[in-house]
Amino acid sequence: MKTLKTLLLSVGAVALLGASGLYAQTKATANIPFAFTAQNTTLPAGEYTMSPTSASHDLMLIRNTETNKAVMVLAPSGTSEYKGAPDKNVVLFHRIGDRYFLAEVKTAAVRGHVSPSKLERELAAEGGGQPLAAVIVPALSAR
Repeated sequence: MKTLKTLLLSVGAVALLGASGLYAQTKATANIPFAFTAQNTTLPAGEYTMSPTSASHDLMLIRNTETNKAVMVLAPSGTSEYKGAPDKNVVLFHRIGDRYFLAEVKTAAVRGHVSPSKLERELAAEGGGQPLAAVIVPALSAR
């Protein structure tokens, strides 16, 4: 009975550790040269890492590597809204006036489309309904 209990606990521990190990090592890094808004949080220029928070949810963690300031955003990994953009290793931003808004991350390690925030929608409506530009920043994927 004691051997069976030990065996079951061992198998369970190995299964949990193995499943988390498959997911935990994926992230992307980008040097973003301007302050930007991710949903409702404004982040300063700098180097950022982007990583999924779990394998089963469409949440992305964006962390400044210098300040460790982080924000979690809802970023479903569905199809891109930018048909002419490169397929991978980029971070896309909407630019409205002098403000930048995170729109999409497309790397081998992390993919996700960020919906426009309330502020972005309001600024776009004031300026004619559409962002003035899509800005592409190169990104690196790491496992």
